Amino acid sequence: MSDTEGVPEGQASSKHKLVDTIADPELAWVAPEPRGIASVLTANDSWLYTIVENNGAGPVNWEVHVPAEGEQICSPYTEGGFTMYELAFRELGYKLPFNDFEAEVFGRLNVAPSQLHPNAMAFIRAYQVLCRYLEVEATVPLFFHIFKIQRQRVGDQQGWVSLKHASSKIFKMFVESARGFKERYYVIKPVKEFALNSLYMDKPVFLEDGSPQLDEEGEQVTEWGLRFPLAWTSEHFQMGTKEYLSAAMDLTPEERAGFLKMKAVVKKFKPCTFTTATGAVALDKYGKPRVEARFVNTKALLACKSVEEEKLLLGI
Repeated sequence: MSDTEGVPEGQASSKHKLVDTIADPELAWVAPEPRGIASVLTANDSWLYTIVENNGAGPVNWEVHVPAEGEQICSPYTEGGFTMYELAFRELGYKLPFNDFEAEVFGRLNVAPSQLHPNAMAFIRAYQVLCRYLEVEATVPLFFHIFKIQRQRVGDQQGWVSLKHASSKIFKMFVESARGFKERYYVIKPVKEFALNSLYMDKPVFLEDGSPQLDEEGEQVTEWGLRFPLAWTSEHFQMGTKEYLSAAMDLTPEERAGFLKMKAVVKKFKPCTFTTATGAVALDKYGKPRVEARFVNTKALLACKSVEEEKLLLGI
């Protein structure tokens, strides 16, 4: 299994049958699985997790809605609405509004957040945590030097976009199997101006030849636009996977130093030794102890409840 694959494309959970209810020709490019899996969430679901922001006792800025019949994970929604997997908030630690780094990653990839496989969403969060405690700036170029893009294609249709390590492996996958998360998604809608504005930014305007559009005073013209797509879009696939990545020569000296610090942390982890059911050391076919390199445990890191727990896990 690759670094970011879950259930192979085209396979749904054994409990749910694919039923394609999408008639929109604009979504003809979407693969069968995301087109056909309806959300199983209901307002009366006792396991429903709806904490999507850290507002304390303040006003509610975002509302969670169960998709209507016929609405799928890849469907477009009105009033600034977008789909999210419950897992992103329940287990990965995301909170709205997305921070600048997260929004920039989605924008660089030109995807809606729910277009990313959960392992990719987990890598985004774990990378930020590791950078914070190594006192490394979490930049997008460094992120896309560590990770490369993996796509799930079915014929001429596309599924989730995944990430895997480009060279040195630093993080373990969050989940080995993606069964279960794909049926648990809902629609997030901003209900306050603050929330809606967090999805937008001033973006530079370019002419057809790619040059910047300037005003009468020679200043760059900008327009108020989305920071990243809210609905699934095929525009991500107009570029090759390598075009999203950062070469070593494109990194700043600080980013290169940060990458070395990350690799150094992983290098200090003691290899894992396999044992048999009786507790004896397991041997490989050459009669040597079976060992496996250890990496940052993404799932355990995102489950930490305090800074102290994170530091203990990372050995900092």
